[in-house]
Amino acid sequence: MEEIIERKANIKGTTKSWFKERLSRFKPVVFIKKNLPIFIFIILFLLSLLFRIWDIKKYDIYDTSGTPADTGVSKLVSDYLDKNVLGKNFFFINSVSLSDELARNISYINYVNISKLVPNKLVIMLDLFSPKFVALIGTEKCSLLSLEGIVLEELCLESEDIKNCCTEYVKDTPYSFFKSEEMDFADITSGKRSLLVIDTISKMIKIVESFGGSIKEVYLEQNIIDIIDEEGRVSRFSLSDNLTTQLARYFVVMRKIRQDEMKYSIIDVRFERPVVKN
Repeated sequence: MEEIIERKANIKGTTKSWFKERLSRFKPVVFIKKNLPIFIFIILFLLSLLFRIWDIKKYDIYDTSGTPADTGVSKLVSDYLDKNVLGKNFFFINSVSLSDELARNISYINYVNISKLVPNKLVIMLDLFSPKFVALIGTEKCSLLSLEGIVLEELCLESEDIKNCCTEYVKDTPYSFFKSEEMDFADITSGKRSLLVIDTISKMIKIVESFGGSIKEVYLEQNIIDIIDEEGRVSRFSLSDNLTTQLARYFVVMRKIRQDEMKYSIIDVRFERPVVKN
């Protein structure tokens, strides 16, 4: 009896050893053993997806200087992210596409840089347009513009007297007042709108400000630009003449005025010999 039991045990052990040996030589098993770390990683990754570890849960918003972004703009960005991004899979978020969407949907944004931090966080860096003008275009459009002429907000939408509302609005702000009945807005890239020929006007404003003048008002009428500083002094240019020539004239005249400590009320650089009035 003992011999029979021992023989059965040997047969069983031999069968088990044979099965293990056959299993160890089975190609799928051999492949798995050789790539075990990869299979473990895949299993863990699938479990992380199952438990939604990679779903976007948080974000930080800064401006390009590294400080927290403007509160109003941050709220607009947060509202957009909460509605369209939170809860989406980390790997399905395209940083470039999301940057374009934010710039297209929020007028204050010039461009956006987005970094994705493993496993579920975004860092949003904003480059923003700064408000510069309260602009009255014609008698029916009052808008907040950047120096680049980008429309940031529409103002006085509920007012029956837009002209009066616009002129009153600017009094309580640090912005300059811009008025023209000849210009209009044009659609540009990223879904934004910009004031026509604003690039030319911005260059005029920049050179006036470079001599220490804080701009309070800008008027455009019949292609003549009057830029008025906080002391009421007028710098006059023309959209019809060569801009580079006019800027060069202005620079020479202002340098002379500075050197001689002259007082003036108007500088008109539309002519070959600029006109300076006291």
